[in-house]
Amino acid sequence: MHTSIQNTMLFLLIASTSIVASPVPSITELNTSQPTAANGTAGTAGTTPFCSPQVKALVDGINANIADQRNEQAAVTVMGYVLQESPIDTTIFDAAKASLLTYVQKGITIRQNNQQITPPGNAATEGLATVAAAQQEELNLSNSLSASDVKGSTATVEKLKTDFAGGIAKNQENVAAAAKGCKVNA
Repeated sequence: MHTSIQNTMLFLLIASTSIVASPVPSITELNTSQPTAANGTAGTAGTTPFCSPQVKALVDGINANIADQRNEQAAVTVMGYVLQESPIDTTIFDAAKASLLTYVQKGITIRQNNQQITPPGNAATEGLATVAAAQQEELNLSNSLSASDVKGSTATVEKLKTDFAGGIAKNQENVAAAAKGCKVNA
């Protein structure tokens, strides 16, 4: 049992440091000197135009949110392992919950920034609103986890696993929507 707890803590440590999303530029850091089309593209002639700096920043931001969601998945998996221990070590439980909440809060911050930098009329606008609602539910569920309610918390962990996977899928759709009609990379 003791080795299992040590393995869980090692996994928690590795999961909490595995993926670090790069910072997303704020709306004031974006270069807005280039003329853009209504969809936020740079509007070049020829085949598919390159995306504007604003759209590129949005795509990078959504990808940063996906990286954070993968950390959420790792943290909730650790929480599931902690809940399988008998008896539950509340110190480890509290550390696992704090790690999960850190990633959930970080994801909210990244998404809020993404919404602020979304060019008007960009196709990702609606999808980002969907992510916002889902993140609020994920925050509430994460906060509800309790070492004194193993059965309920285990069910919540399973729900969060499903929700985080759905969030990644939605943000992958958001990346495609954000860059609709333009190329992100050269």
